[in-house]
Amino acid sequence: MGSIDAPSPTDGAEPGQSDVVEAAWQRLLRREDMDTGLVRAAHAEPLLRQLHPSSSHQDLHFSRCTGDWSWDVPFVMHLPGGRYLVVGPSRSQVVGEADTAEEAVALVVGGLPPGCGPAVVGRLDELDRPGRVPPT
Repeated sequence: MGSIDAPSPTDGAEPGQSDVVEAAWQRLLRREDMDTGLVRAAHAEPLLRQLHPSSSHQDLHFSRCTGDWSWDVPFVMHLPGGRYLVVGPSRSQVVGEADTAEEAVALVVGGLPPGCGPAVVGRLDELDRPGRVPPT
């Protein structure tokens, strides 16, 4: 059974967006039960590196906020034979299959919602708060 890295508003880091998000990435990069090639490929992509990563059953998820799941970004599941399935935002929405981690990352990037920017430190309701200034 896989573990779940639930988003956390603190993640043991400073309160800045980049610190919280990078701390989550570093935890995933160190996990022995993760597909490190997939995590490295996602971390190397600037558009995904700014999102809050997490895992569940070795699937790689991304969130636009650190305190909840935003559930509006595709995620990567594993297929037999070392292949990948990119779905999302819901499991019933298949984006595509990929032979490599880099191809899977490209499919996620292609499915990002319009205006997808750096993860917000906070909960889902912070994403659409009127007057919120996006992090720089």
